[in-house]
Amino acid sequence: MEPAVKITCDAARPLVPSYLDGELSEAQASPLRTHLLDCPACRETAKAGKALARWFVPEAAPAVPAGFAARVARRAFAGDPGLLVPEPRPVARVRPLLPFLLVASAVAAAVLLGLAIALQRESLPRESALDAREMAPPWLESERRLESELRLEGELRPQAVPQADR
Repeated sequence: MEPAVKITCDAARPLVPSYLDGELSEAQASPLRTHLLDCPACRETAKAGKALARWFVPEAAPAVPAGFAARVARRAFAGDPGLLVPEPRPVARVRPLLPFLLVASAVAAAVLLGLAIALQRESLPRESALDAREMAPPWLESERRLESELRLEGELRPQAVPQADR
């Protein structure tokens, strides 16, 4: 039996990944195992490496059903795109909004113009009502009407109304 070879931490740390992957010979692995049993710092390094190696363990290939390749080839040659989600229905063509708004604006402008002309004709005075001499101002009309009503009732005495110079 050979005496155990002692190695240092600096020599042991680079060997840990190879040891975990099983790449070291028994002559290299034996002194490293002895060192890992004696050194807690190197032992923690080996534990961390082992935990990290678990993430990279290859999984077994999934089993492919019999005839799968033939079914895929048959569907591909038949023109099947192989979509799991059905294709969306084509969207109806959206008509542009601008032509509609232009026509609507023109119609609204024509209606407003027609209303403005109709109102203008209605608000103009008639030809017969243009004579200023036949009509008295509204404030004089109301005073005369009031005076005539009061005279009829007898409450107001006739007063001399001064005549304005013409």
